[in-house]
Amino acid sequence: MSDKIEKFKQTLDECHDWPCPYIYKFIVPTENLQLLVALFPKEELQTRESKTGKYTSVTMTSTMCSSHEVMAVYEKASQVPGLMSL
Repeated sequence: MSDKIEKFKQTLDECHDWPCPYIYKFIVPTENLQLLVALFPKEELQTRESKTGKYTSVTMTSTMCSSHEVMAVYEKASQVPGLMSL
């Protein structure tokens, strides 16, 4: 695992008392939005389309129990082509 990922996990552990709500923010090409929705069928996703409709911003709040769970969601979401994590 890269040092960058380990440092991020350490920061997560320092800043959160698990379990707790964690807010994910993604920007995804609108054409791939359904791929993201399919990966997280039980999660409530708030979406907002860009002015041109080319991209959709997605906010997902989920209760996480550890930094490992947080990273697993980011890894799972990264399967969507063109997705950007904020």
